[in-house]
Formats: sequence, structure tokens, C-alpha cells
Amino acid sequence: MFESYPELRQVVVNTRTDRAFRGVLWRRRRGYLVLRNAELLKGRGEATPLDGEVVIDRENVDFIQVVR
Repeated sequence: MFESYPELRQVVVNTRTDRAFRGVLWRRRRGYLVLRNAELLKGRGEATPLDGEVVIDRENVDFIQVVR
């Protein structure tokens, strides 16, 4: 699953726990995705900036959207 990742591109990662994150997919490591410049997306178009890197377990990824 997810063999080809759009690394170093702006993405929205939607998780199975009903959370969505927007940021630059920086790396994928041993079952994890690392986002930089990430934001937590909320309803009604709201976004909360997150400090540092966000690490997401690949098993929790529902789907990834590449943002142009």
C-alpha cells in the first residue's frame, strides 16, 4: 500500500481516526510519514498550525491528496 509517495510535495493526509493534516511530505520512515510545515485541518476550512514535525503511522493513513 502506498508504494510511491509524493515526497517533498504539499499533501493532505487523511487518517482513519478522522483527522486531516496539510503539509510537506518530508520523509517516509519505517512505517511512518513525516510532515513539515504542517497544519491540523478542521471543519469549515479552519487550519491550526503545528510546531515541529508531524509523524503519522502509515497504518493510520486512509488516503493522501497531493495539493498543487
